Amino acid sequence: MSDNVPVMPDEGSTETRHGATRRGAALLTALFGIVVISIIVSGAFFTSTQEFRGGRNQLVEQRAFAVAEYGLNAEVSNWDRGRNLPGGMAVGAVDSSRVYVAAGDTARVRITRLTPNSFWVVSEGYANIGNAAMESKRTTNAYVRLAYPSITPKGAVTTAGDINITGSALVDGDNVDPTGWSQCAAIPGSTVPALVAGPAANVSYKAGNIGSTPALVRDPAAADSNTYVRYGTETWNSLASNADIKIAGGIWNSGIGPVGTATTCDASVITNWGEPFRPGAVAGCYNYFPIIYSSASLKLNGNGYGQGVLLVNGDFEINGKFEWFGLIVVRDDVTKGNGTAQVHGAVFSANMSLADPTNFWAGNQTVQYSKCAVESALRGSAILTRVKERHWSQLQ
Repeated sequence: MSDNVPVMPDEGSTETRHGATRRGAALLTALFGIVVISIIVSGAFFTSTQEFRGGRNQLVEQRAFAVAEYGLNAEVSNWDRGRNLPGGMAVGAVDSSRVYVAAGDTARVRITRLTPNSFWVVSEGYANIGNAAMESKRTTNAYVRLAYPSITPKGAVTTAGDINITGSALVDGDNVDPTGWSQCAAIPGSTVPALVAGPAANVSYKAGNIGSTPALVRDPAAADSNTYVRYGTETWNSLASNADIKIAGGIWNSGIGPVGTATTCDASVITNWGEPFRPGAVAGCYNYFPIIYSSASLKLNGNGYGQGVLLVNGDFEINGKFEWFGLIVVRDDVTKGNGTAQVHGAVFSANMSLADPTNFWAGNQTVQYSKCAVESALRGSAILTRVKERHWSQLQ
């Protein structure tokens, strides 16, 4: 055998085994690394996807909650006062026609009357992001009550001071419902004294100035200052602070009357004091019974009409043709006027002094007692408040 013939290593030699072992380990290590990296990438992708979906779900849930709260607060803030009136919404009745829209999301509000003075307001908020598969619903609710003054006039006119009625002025304690007011059937009333005065008050009038019997009743409550500033759960200050219209008093020459349409009422107009006539020119203001607060003495010289509760922190005088339906509370005197004023309801005067030349009613001015007008004004102007305990909760 030639010396140049190569000698092949044995298959089981150390060189062959070591070389094969090194090449196989590298491939397996690479494959294992690829698998591990793939698992890590997949896990990171899965985690990020879950976090994205969770964040997106939280976002749409918060949007649904926010729009539910928006609908609830909007309903309470823009309360339909027609519900307050007798016949406006029966106990147990449900009003679910309110729908509010915010940034494309919607809230449906359902109102249930629980008692004559309490309501349950439920708001369902719906929100979505792009499609119906990414939507959420949240429901909040609140219990609210009507807080309105408890005032029961004992007469057409109640005064703590002296009173003088002259000329063709008339005060009548017979209960007369305003023409066309449908809620009056649920507000029965009876005749009251024309005048209620304190035991020491000086009262002067002629037979023609009184239209009902009895003409005069002396009552210590009429001389009590609390009669004119405390009204059950409400007070003069609470009514003044929550008044719909606040004016500085003085002389008013502009006409007062409703502003709106057959279905709307513009409460932002300071001379809009509601629509008392049925039928009236502005049907949208039928249920608008504002509280009007004058921070100083008020003199009305222009023609006009309105309904609600009128609070005057001083003297009150009417000159011109003015017609009022509801309650008038005056902290000082109701002074002589030259107009043809008519008040359908009742008048309270805390200090009606007979200091010349001031009088109560003079000329062609009338006070006609109306339980329906007074009660409608009180309920229609009611302040909506939330009950003291557990008034709010999230249902879903």
